[in-house]
This record gives sequence, structure tokens and C-alpha cells, in this order.
Amino acid sequence: MTRANLLFVFGDQHRWCDLGCYGNAEVWSPNFDRFATQALRFENCVANTPVCVPARATLLTGTFGRTHRAVGNDLPIDPGVEGVAGVLGAAGYRTGYIGKWHLAGIPRDQPVPAGARLGFQEWKAYNCHHDYNDAAYHDEAGVLYRLPGYEPVAQTDLAIDFMDRHRDEPWALFLSWGPPHDPYGTAPPAHRDRYAGRDLPLRPNVPESIAHTPSTRLTRDDVRADLAGYYAHISALDEQLGRLLAALERSGQRDDTIVVYTSDHGDMLGSQGLTRKQLPYEESVRIPLLVSWPGVVRTGATDALIGQVDLPVTLLGLLGLRFAAPVDGADLHRVLVDADAAGLAACYLANPVPSHHAEDRGDREWRAIRTRRHTFVRSASDDGYLLYDNIEDPYQLTNLIDDPAHAGVRAELRAALDELIDRHDVLLPWDEYLRHAGLVDAWNACQEHFGRPTLTS
Repeated sequence: MTRANLLFVFGDQHRWCDLGCYGNAEVWSPNFDRFATQALRFENCVANTPVCVPARATLLTGTFGRTHRAVGNDLPIDPGVEGVAGVLGAAGYRTGYIGKWHLAGIPRDQPVPAGARLGFQEWKAYNCHHDYNDAAYHDEAGVLYRLPGYEPVAQTDLAIDFMDRHRDEPWALFLSWGPPHDPYGTAPPAHRDRYAGRDLPLRPNVPESIAHTPSTRLTRDDVRADLAGYYAHISALDEQLGRLLAALERSGQRDDTIVVYTSDHGDMLGSQGLTRKQLPYEESVRIPLLVSWPGVVRTGATDALIGQVDLPVTLLGLLGLRFAAPVDGADLHRVLVDADAAGLAACYLANPVPSHHAEDRGDREWRAIRTRRHTFVRSASDDGYLLYDNIEDPYQLTNLIDDPAHAGVRAELRAALDELIDRHDVLLPWDEYLRHAGLVDAWNACQEHFGRPTLTS
């Protein structure tokens, strides 16, 4: 039982609500939907820090930024932090990583040194890019190979080869697809055609005018066009998921393989009048999570609350393993096998350093607590500015922060959030946070690389 394989697949910027199995009939996702009938579907999985680099660091280490140090986009992870692949490798697993990495800092096109791969043995990865039709990867020796066609297809080919080659030994493969992250209009034509010209419904919290950058506003029609491309990418990924599952069946490995699908974070796509991520709203933080192990992991749906930081700890727990070093995540593997097991009472959410798009937007740092019912958000300069009841108000249309009827809830959540901050973090204005963490030089190197303003020490 403890020698099952692990296939961990994750998309980039894929919010939870955009699959058929999560209730969106507009998205063509038959393989995801079929897989969901064989899996446990989590309705309340959240990205603790909803932006690529911190999310990926947390996903692979079970820790927050004070440990992994990758607190903003393009800041490198601490290569000495213990990763899930190192634990699996030490337990006799053959480990592999395929796809987008985005944890090696700048420049984005550099090969990732072996010592910075967090214990992954086989390597077919590229630090970061978003050109899905002119892609490449570096192998274990740092040699660059071009990938023909649509990147997820070639990456899935590599994944199937890995699974076939190691069918006689326990293996763990992490497959990181780049889509549906923008650019939205670059999915294969057959999938773009599925959505072309359709009057796709938008979420009720998408207003008439959407702030994309300080100088650019989008209309609902602009968002609808982006959504069509976003859905096209998801449908293209659906085909690749089908190929992965068929390959496991064909090789006789399906019953002995834990299969996971999730994402690093979501995408606003116009909700709340905003785009992209790095925000505490549901569209940014809430992500799909499907987990399957035939005969072991139960099927159906659960409203148990789980954070991204808990996933590696939970999967290791399911395999009878654990991190040697202290982690921030909780082992919730009982939720996977026991319908009476409880998830978390609350998840800690944070964006300590607004990066790139959020920096352009003028965002401030924030910390939040997400329970199954509520979202409460504060910053270094404001002890509470957002409060939503996500059950009564699933589109977060009514901010209850100043509602006298919710004063008690507000006080309870603020106290609980302060406890989480004390346990996991420090709350400072984002520039002071970087100074406190000793990350000003690394931040300035990134900013200079992208032609952005730097900080004084």
C-alpha cells in the first residue's frame, strides 16, 4: 500500500470553477469529468499565496515564505529547503519533473542547476516562459531541447515515457502544464473553434468596466474573448489528461497510482473588476483538487477545507512518509479515506510582496483567513478591509466589514488571523518585509532585470 506511484499534475492559473465536474457546463472537459467520478473532488481547496512562484514553492515543500524564501515572482527558492521529491527519493522512488518550474530566479531562460531542483532526479523542465507553441526544456545535464507543437502535448509524451520506463519500480512524477495561464489565444485551433463566437456567460461579479493595468480598461466583451481562449486551453489539457490516464491503464499501473490534478492559483478574469491573480478573492485563491487511488481514496465530493501547503504533507502521509524538517502544512490524508475526517478549520492566505502585475496595479500586501464560510482580509496598515460570507454570497458581492451585525464574526476572524500570522509569518508593509527578510538584493536584481523600480537597503 505504501509503494503506490504518484502522478501529480497541475495546470497554471486554473481556477476551480472552470471544469464540468465543478459545475461549469460551458467548458468541454470530458476526461476531467470522468476522472472526477473516480476521484475525491475538493470543493474548498485554496492557494495559500496565489501567485506562481510562492505557490509552487509551497506546493513542493509544504512550507510558507519564511522557510522557502520565494515570496514574490522570480525570487528564487532556497535550494536547501526540503522538498517532497527528496523525501520520495530517499524512500526509494524514482522521481521526475516535467514542465514549468519558475523557482530558479532570473533569468527565466537559464537551466536550473541540479542542486536547485529540490531532489528531483529526472528533469525535463524550463524555468519560465509562456510561449506554448515554441517551447523547450532543459534536461538533467542542462542541454536545451525544442518541443514541437503545443507544449502540453509534448510534455505529456515525456510523462508517458517516464511512466512506461519505470513501471517496474515505484515512481513519482510531477507534471506542470503552462496553460491555461495567459496568453489565452494560443490553444490549438480545434479547441479555439469550440468557443469561437459563443456568447459565453460571465460570472455575476464581472462589472461593465475592468481594470487591467493603470492605463488599460477592459470591457465584458474583452473578458468574454479571454474566457474563450482560457476555456480552449482547458479543453486542450483535458485531452492530455485523457492520454495520461489511458497510458496508466494500458501499462497496468492505474490501480497502483495516486493521480492528482490541481493548479498553482486561479485567475480573476474580470471578477471584481480585476484581472490575473495575487488577490484574496475566490477566483484568485480557489483551485481544483482531484485525488484518485482506486480502492483506497474514496470517491465523491468533500467540502473539507485544505490549503495548497497541506497537499505535499497529505500525499506523503497517504504513502506512510513524512518530511524530516518542520513544515507549515498539515497531514490531512484521513480526509482522503474517511468521510468522517475533518479538514482544516481555517486556511492562512497571504501575498506579502505584490509582484509584476500586482505592483503595476498598486496593490498592497495582505494577509487573510479563509474558513469554509468566511474570508477576512487585512493589511499592514488596515486591521480589516474585506469580509465575505462565501456561503450566502458566493460571488463576494457584499463586503460585510462595516456591518454591525457581523462585528462579532469580524473580531473572531481578526483574532484567528493574528494567531496564524504569529505562527507562520510577520506582517509588515511589503518593502519593510523584504528588508526584514534580507531579500532586498534579490528583489532589486529581479526588478533591474525587468526594468522595474528598486528599493533602497
